[in-house]
Amino acid sequence: MKKNRLLTLCLFCIVFLASCSVAEQEEVTEDLVATQVSIILTETAIHVAAEPDPTAIPTMAPTPTELETEEEPTLTPTEFPTETPTSTPDLEDPAQILGSPAWTYDFNGDTSPWDFESTQALYKTEKGYLNLTARANPNWHNWWVSSPRLQNAYVEAVIQMSTCSGADRFGLAVRASSDAQQFYLMNVTCDGRWGFFRMEEDVNINTLLGYQSTEALTPGLTDPHRIGIWMQGSDFTFFVNGTEVGQASDATLGDAGYTGFLIAFANTPGLTVHVDTLQYWNVP
Repeated sequence: MKKNRLLTLCLFCIVFLASCSVAEQEEVTEDLVATQVSIILTETAIHVAAEPDPTAIPTMAPTPTELETEEEPTLTPTEFPTETPTSTPDLEDPAQILGSPAWTYDFNGDTSPWDFESTQALYKTEKGYLNLTARANPNWHNWWVSSPRLQNAYVEAVIQMSTCSGADRFGLAVRASSDAQQFYLMNVTCDGRWGFFRMEEDVNINTLLGYQSTEALTPGLTDPHRIGIWMQGSDFTFFVNGTEVGQASDATLGDAGYTGFLIAFANTPGLTVHVDTLQYWNVP
């Protein structure tokens, strides 16, 4: 009888300890999953619009011609106080109308929350940039999300692309879910187009605004470009270098979510995008 009681007590202790162990493991996993990378193969490229018109030539304002005027010595010149010219603020640029950002990350350290490496991609903080490199398979979407968690804000990244072509692309991800499988995505391509998408589980990419050209994007993106998203409820406004390029509405992902980056190459293995800064402003 005593042996049976002792055996029952031992079995109870074993079950109790095992339950504690599982609960602790679940808690750790849940805590870590928020910043885990999602690297998923997409079998087909994101649909892209027609190529930009190669015959389009930017217009330049004519240089004003200086007119010669005859001096009139009989007139006494009148002195006027001089003022130092000041730059006129761009009332459409969120970075100017919202004032100082609430938060800035400049990637000047040796590491950042977005560093990771796999056979398909390398995200590495070095020399003042977060350098995103796409490896191996074309149209393999590599992304990483981390804090800050944002809901209503204007978020902006300053980026440059290296050698690239066509639909090689960079994405700014916002409102990402805790498992990093759902988020909104503003993509820009090497050939000067942008689009807005919603990523869902199993790499279901919903097109909210198809790829379209804008003069605000310089083809090749070798110059620094500011890529920004104004989020307020279900309304989104998109900016390139402070110029509004489009708007969209979608209420699917309404809660605050993580922020991050995506890279995929279509034509250029080893495509690298340099992220100079990431910052956000609180919106009124």
